[in-house]
Amino acid sequence: MLMAVWLNGSPINGLPTGDRGFAYGDGHFTTLPVRDGSPVLLSYHWQRLLAACQAFGIPVNRFPDWQRDFLRFAAAYPNATAKIVITRGRGGRGYLPDETAEPHCYFMAWPVTAHSRDHQHGIDSGVLKGVLGLNPLTAGHKHLNRLEQVMLRRELAETPFPEAVVCDLNGDVTEGVFSNLFLVKDQLLYTPPLTSAGVAGVMRAFLMDYLHSLQHTVRVLTLRVEHLEQADELFFCNSLYGIWPVRRFNGQPMPANPVTQRLQFHLQNARITA
Repeated sequence: MLMAVWLNGSPINGLPTGDRGFAYGDGHFTTLPVRDGSPVLLSYHWQRLLAACQAFGIPVNRFPDWQRDFLRFAAAYPNATAKIVITRGRGGRGYLPDETAEPHCYFMAWPVTAHSRDHQHGIDSGVLKGVLGLNPLTAGHKHLNRLEQVMLRRELAETPFPEAVVCDLNGDVTEGVFSNLFLVKDQLLYTPPLTSAGVAGVMRAFLMDYLHSLQHTVRVLTLRVEHLEQADELFFCNSLYGIWPVRRFNGQPMPANPVTQRLQFHLQNARITA
C-alpha cells in the first residue's frame, strides 16, 4: 500500500496529468530502503540518478533541492521502501519534448519490503525463456520503460524460483529479473557487462567498490549459461534484500559459498542489510 507521494518537495494527492514520465516513460527511478530515518547507500542512488539525467538530457539544476527534500521525506517516513522518480516533466503531446519543461522529482513511500530470511541462506534458480532486447542508448539505466521486466516477472512467478537468470537476444547472461548477478570462479569474481541491456544496480556498484578496496579482482566479462553452470559460487544482489546465494542452479547443487558469505557478513555488519 502506497503511504505517501511528494512532488518537488511537497505532498500531493494525485499524479499530474501530462507528465512525460507516465505518458512516454521519459524518466528514470531508483528504489531504496529507509531504516530508522537513514536511507541506505543514498550517495550511490543519487549517483545513479545523476548519471541517468545526464544520459537522457534531463536538467539537473534542481538536484541539490531534491537531495535536501529527500532527507525531509526520509525523516517523515523513517522505516519504508522509498522510490525516487525523476521525469522530464510536462510538455508536448508527441515524442519531442518541450525544451522549456521543468523536470519533476517524485518521492514515494511503501511499507518495508518483506523478503524471506531463508533466501539469505540460498535459493534455487535457473534461466528464464524470456530475453532482453538490446539498446545501448538506455542500457544500464533504470528508465521508466519496464515492460520487459513486467513480462519477465510474470514468467518468474510461474517458476519455483525466487529469482532467475535473464539473457539477452544474443544468449549472453545479463542479470536477474530484479537483481544483478555475480559469479565466483577460482576466487575471482565476474559480473556481466551492461552496455547493451540490463540495469546497473546500486548494490552491484557498491560491491564492486568494496571488493576493489579489499584488492579483490572483479572482472566485467561476457558470460554464457555454461559459465554459470561451472561456477564455484553464484549470487544475486539488489539494494533492498542484499545478497541471495544460489544453492542449486539448473537443477544442480552448487558448491559451498565462502566468498558470498563473507560479503553477506560485511553488509550485515555495516547495517547495509537488515
